[in-house]
Amino acid sequence: MTRPVQKNGENVRKCEHDSEPMAEVKPRPFGERLREERLRIGLTQTEMAEIGGVKRTTQHIYETDIRTPDLTYLMRVRDAGADLRYLVLGSREGPQGADFLTLSRGALSNMYRLVDEVCVDAGGRLLSLEARLRVFQLLCATVKGQDASASSLEAMREEFARFTGM
Repeated sequence: MTRPVQKNGENVRKCEHDSEPMAEVKPRPFGERLREERLRIGLTQTEMAEIGGVKRTTQHIYETDIRTPDLTYLMRVRDAGADLRYLVLGSREGPQGADFLTLSRGALSNMYRLVDEVCVDAGGRLLSLEARLRVFQLLCATVKGQDASASSLEAMREEFARFTGM
């Protein structure tokens, strides 16, 4: 159904549904998310309650949204494998998150080889594990959000060679 509306001094037709507020998408209640996480990690209510440091009845109360747990409980269930972001915010942590880097086995293997090639002293001996770890972390930060193909790693190898004078 349409109705006339004044816009800039002219009559225009506007659909009724255009003026209705947009429907809100509500996240699932905390209790449902908690139950879903408990089942996802394969625990009974009793087991989850023990991990969280509460009784089974309290676990049930949390899952039915009568009460919400405290931070200590949440940290304990997080340590057991529950997705804390999902429990609190209603959205899952994804591979695009700040702490994730997805690499193929080949790319990871190439990165390890590259670290072992460039992390040597003047006598050809490997540098300390700590030094190699820092270089590996630098490589991970460099390839994050980019492709980690053999060609891009070859380009990094060349950069390292120029940088180290090898």
